[in-house]
Amino acid sequence: MSEKQPLLERFKYPIFLLIVVALMAGIAVLLLNRPDPTVITVLPPEPTAIPSITFTPAPSPTPGPYLVYVTGAVASPGLLVTLEYGSRVVHALDAVGGPAENADLDRVNLAQLVEDGDQITVPTRAGSVVEPTAIIRIVTATPGEYTIYVTGEVANPQSLVSVPIGSLVQHAIDAAGGATGNADLSQLNLSQRLNDGDLVYVPSLAEPANAMITPTPNHPPLVHINYATVEELDVLPGIGPSLAQAIIDYRTENGPFTSIDELDNVPGIGPSKLDTIRALIVID
Repeated sequence: MSEKQPLLERFKYPIFLLIVVALMAGIAVLLLNRPDPTVITVLPPEPTAIPSITFTPAPSPTPGPYLVYVTGAVASPGLLVTLEYGSRVVHALDAVGGPAENADLDRVNLAQLVEDGDQITVPTRAGSVVEPTAIIRIVTATPGEYTIYVTGEVANPQSLVSVPIGSLVQHAIDAAGGATGNADLSQLNLSQRLNDGDLVYVPSLAEPANAMITPTPNHPPLVHINYATVEELDVLPGIGPSLAQAIIDYRTENGPFTSIDELDNVPGIGPSKLDTIRALIVID
């Protein structure tokens, strides 16, 4: 009769199987009962704000002195003179000692504003050698006024007068003492609006029609945007009849323009076109 095996030896495989099953059951319970994993969200730091670049406009340069050449019937002809910004022809003549005795000041616009590099030639009176020097009455302009040169058949010819902005040719003649009895006012447009630095020459009855003296050339006449007609607006570059009518329609609906930049509100006028006509128009 064989010797019996120990109990543990006989049941070692079932015991091993039970242990394995128990371990697997324990692992299953742990897996089923484990808590949900914690989700960690990593937020990147907010970007450091970079201040925007502020463009500071460069200050407008102060207009420097003007260099002007003066010749002709003056005390010291052929001189280069330096004038301050805003000077007029009369200041250039003063800088060279004034007009000569035979200067024909009817043909020089003393009120004209000078620009750097201008030449001013003062002509002599035809058929005369020596004549009394003309008396020039200078009226100092105040802000909001135009300086106008009035000569010809007026009570005080060769006068620099100040008139309010928006004045007409008639107002300039009145400021020079009024027309003489020998004046031919039919050759003038007395209702024409003035611009700063204009010359008003009143011809005599003895002068032929359209014999208006052409003085030192003025700058192109300005268009008064709050009063101009379609025809007057049409002369501006890039402004045809339809756009001129659009300007008038806007003016009628919204009242007079208060600034040149307001023209940009008129359909058809953009910044580039406005820059083209800016120097040729005036608000008054």
